[in-house]
Amino acid sequence: MKTLFIDDHIVEEIDNLARKLHPLQKFDKNVVLRPEHRWENCGIMMWTTPAWVPNEAVFKTLYYASSEADNSEVKLDVTGAPVGGRSFICYATSEDGVNWEKPTLGLQDYDALTWRGTAIGTENNILPTGVPLAPIYDPQDPDEQRRYKGMGWGKGGGLTPAVSPDCLHWTYLEVPPVPSSDEAHFGYDQENGLFIATVKHAGPDGRSPYGRSFCLSTSEDFENWSGIELIFHADQIDQENGEERIRKFIEDPDYLTPIYNRPEEWRTDVYNFPVFRYESLYLGLPVMHHWTGKHPPLYENVDSRKSVELASSRDLRKWERVANRKPFIELSPIGDGSAYDTGQISVVNGPIRRNNELWFYYLGVRHRSQPLADIMGRKYLNNFAMALAKLRVDGFVSLKGGIEWGSVLTKPLVIEDRELCINVDSWRGRVKVEILNANDGQPLPGYTFDESIPAMVDSIDEPVRWKEKPDLTELHGKTVRLRFSLLQAELYAFWFTD
Repeated sequence: MKTLFIDDHIVEEIDNLARKLHPLQKFDKNVVLRPEHRWENCGIMMWTTPAWVPNEAVFKTLYYASSEADNSEVKLDVTGAPVGGRSFICYATSEDGVNWEKPTLGLQDYDALTWRGTAIGTENNILPTGVPLAPIYDPQDPDEQRRYKGMGWGKGGGLTPAVSPDCLHWTYLEVPPVPSSDEAHFGYDQENGLFIATVKHAGPDGRSPYGRSFCLSTSEDFENWSGIELIFHADQIDQENGEERIRKFIEDPDYLTPIYNRPEEWRTDVYNFPVFRYESLYLGLPVMHHWTGKHPPLYENVDSRKSVELASSRDLRKWERVANRKPFIELSPIGDGSAYDTGQISVVNGPIRRNNELWFYYLGVRHRSQPLADIMGRKYLNNFAMALAKLRVDGFVSLKGGIEWGSVLTKPLVIEDRELCINVDSWRGRVKVEILNANDGQPLPGYTFDESIPAMVDSIDEPVRWKEKPDLTELHGKTVRLRFSLLQAELYAFWFTD
């Protein structure tokens, strides 16, 4: 199991090093799954990471598709939003995670018309029984009817588990739902055999600070879920950060300006909170929702902007905000108008690994609110799609050294494997490692700073070497400390391996 430097769980002391957050880097082509058909012409979105199915060598995903009303006349509800639209759960596959196919399934009779005036019929990729928070591929379940798992709002007021043998035909289980509002995320911690749901809720007592918050429910068997616990909400620091970010979107002409701006209504709460297991800890991607002002005529919803941060936890309940709450991914500037992620943004519940990278799929929305004239002009079409951002493996946070040596000292740990490896970028500098006696802090002979062979490389999997010691065999079972010394280098993670 790797140790990352996102938190201080294993860190005893840091000297002359900076902890650096590495934001997600948006894929150069950005959008990978966009609206193409009549039944998805408003946009598409996903909450769940695509599932890799090894025996088919393919990624599978379910996405939520939104379409405008069949009537060509735009009608508005009392809040000023267009009405009469429809929504569907659709199926897509990909061999590489970038180029997606939307196969014709013939499962749903779709009665909207083509431009020729003929019914589209079953020539679509709509699932009659699909669920929005899916799929989780679970090859370990002995019941083939439960090979794919997901959750959806199958019963009033709650998030309900569902299963499928083929990712196409879904059945809701007859179990009590997890209380949830309209936003939630569902994932699986394979290391601990734990299903995880984070649900938007006011909290078990009906109250929570600063509005939208998130609760946790878990299950070991996918059927019996724990009572919800309030685990994440905004605080006063978020209000200060929110004001600063709102001013950026209002004052910087490169970014989309909110339609409604009432400073007396500015506030920040949490819109989404996807979580996932990564090595020895849990990571969360809180989507911070910065209100700019309620919009007429009923003032029931708000214009806003969003930013995604990074949080970490060891138990899913106590969360630490990483890097002083700096954004992990932000909205894009307007640019030439081709970007979708100019108005809203949200990330699915964790990455997939592709070679030396972690890939995060995220929702990009062109607008949060639109002027009435734009709505009447049907500019709400083609409004949201799924984009892709990338990160170095283990690359969330690094310890960075400058032009003078700096170091990080670990807490005591037991050596149980033969080799020590690091994820490091030191091609312009160097990293040296010494092993210390856990009791008196003295370097062990053969494993001192002077005997360490410096790592001068950019590598996600670099073995550590000493001049006279080929490996750590003679230290097996001993309790030691490690001291990593860095000069013009960045250290992301370390681990022991055979």
